[in-house]
Amino acid sequence: MSYSWFKSSKPTPASPVRGGAAVGMLADMPPLERGVVQLLRQWCDGEAGRIAVAEDFTAVFGAERAALEVNNLAHLITLMVQMGRRPLMRHHTQCACLGGDESAVAQMVAAATAGDREDAMAFALTMLPPDIAFEAVQIAEYVGRATLDMIHRLSANGSHSATTATRH
Repeated sequence: MSYSWFKSSKPTPASPVRGGAAVGMLADMPPLERGVVQLLRQWCDGEAGRIAVAEDFTAVFGAERAALEVNNLAHLITLMVQMGRRPLMRHHTQCACLGGDESAVAQMVAAATAGDREDAMAFALTMLPPDIAFEAVQIAEYVGRATLDMIHRLSANGSHSATTATRH
């Protein structure tokens, strides 16, 4: 008996929901990770979502710092969406579920923010090529720090924002 292993000439398309499968609930995530997922969802919802994120950052940080932080967020999301090995899957803004890709992005940001670049790279490499993953991890640290700062400032004021509430 013999076996012959060969690569099929027909490419096998990736499942259209790979990365979108629910892996948990958004409410069960720590504040930083939950905030990152909500910012990702809102940003990806379109122009109105991006404007709302920019307005929230401006209300918390002022115009100058908000511009820097929004640009960092935009850069990170652009890398994840445009340079990924496959389409980045996400759930709707109001969805209580947490998708696999959303979780990986949130965990990458949290690890980078904590200074654990090896773990952050491990999460980034599940979605991005190595050179892009390295860049994403560097930016993720800034995004995480800004998100944490926003969460702390809002909780001190008793306010809610895009990081703790959904917009319709």
